[in-house]
Amino acid sequence: MDIRREILRNVILCQALAPLAPKPGLAGRQDAAAGMKPESFVVAGVNSSWSFFDLADRILRHGGQPDCIYDLAYEALSASGRNRLGGTVNYGQILLLVPLVAAQVLEYLAKRASEDVGALLARTGDVLRNTTEKDVEYVDKFIRLGYELSARQRERAGGAPKAPSTPLFQGRYANVWEVSRDRQQIYIVREFFQGYPNSLQVYRYLLHNLDEGLLHGGEMMYRVLLAEIQRADAVADIIVAGLYLMLTSHPESVLFP
Repeated sequence: MDIRREILRNVILCQALAPLAPKPGLAGRQDAAAGMKPESFVVAGVNSSWSFFDLADRILRHGGQPDCIYDLAYEALSASGRNRLGGTVNYGQILLLVPLVAAQVLEYLAKRASEDVGALLARTGDVLRNTTEKDVEYVDKFIRLGYELSARQRERAGGAPKAPSTPLFQGRYANVWEVSRDRQQIYIVREFFQGYPNSLQVYRYLLHNLDEGLLHGGEMMYRVLLAEIQRADAVADIIVAGLYLMLTSHPESVLFP
């Protein structure tokens, strides 16, 4: 098995499939006037996926975690807008997938296996702690780019331009773990900093309801988590991470009956 190709496939699938299921409370994803049509998410997911292939390849070649991985998060977000409008539709998904993919490859290097979801999630904290100041620099760039892309979309939709707010972490933090620890008010940051508790809940539901298929199971968990979290965009991103875990841990199972 070429783990790089498996990761590429699963990153494409989880991002492309998640928006296909109905998601009450997330009407913006069906709002053609705002450029947030389902195909925007599919195109963004495919565009950004090659950065995750590159992430896996870099870790394999290095034989462990290299001195920077978040430059590839920046590249993923940069690439996501090719051939489409619609703003930063997969910003949160990229943030969730980078530690997951890095942990998966490190698990593979250690054990020549990467299907154990518990072991994979346990490594995500190590991934964050082993990042560097160079990673922090690229997190800054990633955030700044997200604001720029969102501002362009607002202007296209007829809204007033908004000056990007760019929290600068460079020079203040030694690694992404420290940045994340101080940004726990952000749902997606809290999700990966705390070891993906909601994504794991999605995974477990999907695992025990395989006969429903992943799309129906994702829709059910979306409703459950939306009632708890009250943030439709964050829940949608968490569903993507849960789908990724399911695809990774069951590479040969029938997941779409």
